[in-house]
This record gives sequence, structure tokens and C-alpha cells, in this order.
Amino acid sequence: MGAPRSPIAAATALLLSLGLMSFAQNSDTWFRSRDGHQGVVIAARPVPDTPEAEEIFGKNAAAPRAGFLPVELLIVNERAEPVRVALDRIQVAQEGETFEQIAIEEMALALHPLPKSKQPVGSTRVPKKIPKDKNRTQREEAEAGLRSRQLRLEVIPPGGQARGYLYFDLRGSSIRLSEAFVYVPEVVVEESGEKLFFFEVSLKEYARP
Repeated sequence: MGAPRSPIAAATALLLSLGLMSFAQNSDTWFRSRDGHQGVVIAARPVPDTPEAEEIFGKNAAAPRAGFLPVELLIVNERAEPVRVALDRIQVAQEGETFEQIAIEEMALALHPLPKSKQPVGSTRVPKKIPKDKNRTQREEAEAGLRSRQLRLEVIPPGGQARGYLYFDLRGSSIRLSEAFVYVPEVVVEESGEKLFFFEVSLKEYARP
């Protein structure tokens, strides 16, 4: 007969069990990858294809078309105290490469660039005619579509959850979902300052056969 479990260990196991139950209730089959421990569960779902991105964000905000990867995250907190997630430190990584997040304004500008000036390079003359910004409307629509779905809630209350998208700059690389994962380095218990173990959510479940 094994040694009795300590109250702390039993409570931790119960919290994790509750977290996984809450994850199952809230995510159905949409999220296929997750990492959970210490009463927090984080799930991830990448959107690497342009047609799917158009359906989610709108035709003008299909980030994969310009080399960006939207990733939807679901963070479930089943602890008895709020937790803070450092959203700006979350990365996507694969063997030999790490991808940082990119600002929504930069994505929109890459999708719908400003008009190029016809002035010769190095010219100091004031252009006679400023090129019309034909992409302005599409750029503004792209910003709105991406921002409305962005994950912004950093402090998650007890029993609460946060859900939304973060956007990563692939810098011209091809994402290999069979190797890639979402790295969440900093989750902190708000009141005590306790740092939880980091989270790594594999994306291999979304790799095509």
C-alpha cells in the first residue's frame, strides 16, 4: 500500500482534473492540441491557410497570404485565484526557428501596401502629385478584422477563460506543423506571484498527412 497523498498534492490533482473537464466542455473538437498543469489548461489551433483565414477574418485580412500565422488560443483557469499570462512573450517555434508576434498595423500594411512614389530615389523635390492610397479602405478593414479577434485578456479570473488569436511573423519561412509548437513562457498567479511551469502546445495534430 502506497504512502498517503498530501493535501496539497491531492488539491493539485483535483484542480488539474477540473481544468481538463472545463477544457473538454468549452473546446469540443475545435482544439486538438493542449497542455495542462497546475490548474491551467492552454489549447491552440493554427490557421495556416488563406481560404480558412478569409472565412474567419474576412477577405481583406487573410494574414497567411502575406506570410503571417494566426493562432487561436484558449486559456482555462481552474485555480482558486486569478492568473496573469504574459501574452506578449508567447512564441511559435519549430526546430531551429522561433517566430515572434507582429503588430496588427504591420500585417495590414503588408497585406495592403501604401502606394509607391514615382520620385527618383534620393530626390529632394516635392512631388507634384501625391499617389492616391487605393488600399486604405482594405487596410482599415484588415486591421478591424484582425483586432476584433485578437487575444487581449491577460488576467484570467478563477474559473474563467480567455480566447482569441495571436499573430506570428514567419519571416518567409514555411511553418512545419508536424514540428511546431506554441511556447508560453510566463504564467503567474496574480496574488502570490508564483510562477507556473511553462507551457508547450504542440501543433502536430494539425499537420496534414
